[in-house]
Amino acid sequence: MVRKAATAMTGIWIAFILVGCSGSLAVEQDYRVSSGTTLPVESEFAGPALRMSKAELASNSAVEAPAENPFALQRLVIYNGVIHVVVDRIADSIEQVKTDVEAVGGYMQAMTGTSITVKIPAAKFEALITRIESLGEVTHKDIKGTDVTEEMRDLKIRLANAETVRDRLTALLDKAEKVEDAIKIEKELERVTETIELLKGKIAAMENQIAFSTLTVRFNSPVPQHSITSITPFGWVHELGSGIVRRAPDSPYENRAIWQTTPFDLPAGYIKFYVDHYHTQAMSAAQVMIDLGKRDNYQGGSLPFWSELIRRVLVEEKAFAIRDQKTVDLHKGGRATLFVTGRQIGQKRYGYLIALAVTKKNVYVFECWGPEKEFTADQSKLEAAIKTLRLQ
Repeated sequence: MVRKAATAMTGIWIAFILVGCSGSLAVEQDYRVSSGTTLPVESEFAGPALRMSKAELASNSAVEAPAENPFALQRLVIYNGVIHVVVDRIADSIEQVKTDVEAVGGYMQAMTGTSITVKIPAAKFEALITRIESLGEVTHKDIKGTDVTEEMRDLKIRLANAETVRDRLTALLDKAEKVEDAIKIEKELERVTETIELLKGKIAAMENQIAFSTLTVRFNSPVPQHSITSITPFGWVHELGSGIVRRAPDSPYENRAIWQTTPFDLPAGYIKFYVDHYHTQAMSAAQVMIDLGKRDNYQGGSLPFWSELIRRVLVEEKAFAIRDQKTVDLHKGGRATLFVTGRQIGQKRYGYLIALAVTKKNVYVFECWGPEKEFTADQSKLEAAIKTLRLQ
């Protein structure tokens, strides 16, 4: 008689469970809990076998909110960053980043011809950024940190609660005497188990993101337009360096009246093919080009002002990596700022040189460019020609 009563009561408990289990055990709502309260799933698993008293909850460290929050000492932060760096040789720089990342225990996640995305141990993140910045000139930097401390704590509490429910279901399954009851309990047990695996996956993914920061490095990428706060009113400044990429030389032209007044000595092996009051163009048989332009100067337009402005435009807008910058004395008096750089165009590298000289009335811009091998062979001749520049 007692056995029959116990069996009947077990059936009632299972019935309560199965009535409450008609809905899915959704991860977003089923397993939240506060310390010292009955599990929220009690409304779904309403049978006495699943009720947890305050005393039981206090003794269950898996679901009790700890007296001292283990995350209070250190916030959990996921770091992501994007850096644009202008360098002389993109391929070499990408390989250098890959080598440096592997040396600190990180790894490459993705790579293109001009960029690389890497995962870096969080403790090495700042040091590696500093190393990458030293490869060239940084034109854009965006580092973000996302605090996931509370999200991680919430996931772990929900996981502990789900595991507790699974244990209770397992215990009920062992006591079930009817096949149909056992089948229904197993179905709910399967759902809870699936939720547990999902939560474990989320926690593992988040732990990996915390442990390994993500950094994308893009090489020779101009500054995003939204980051450029002002545009200069000097249109010719923004055209510098265009000849190396797309500008065709002017058609041959000579103004005999000013032919003899070209304000620099032509390097050996070069011919002048265009001269007017504002431009002198020359070239070698190896297609190393010279373009000397004379522009109006303005009040306050010193050599340092124009040098700083033009360097910024070359690096940030044109993605030229400045290999060398120096000041040279001109033979006839005055000084010029000289920049030496270059870039990859398709499968071919080109050298580029620009010199600036300033008078009260004029700004002289001496540009030279050509295939890297031929340009490098003539570089000393080109710099010597710049020193002969006669300012007016």
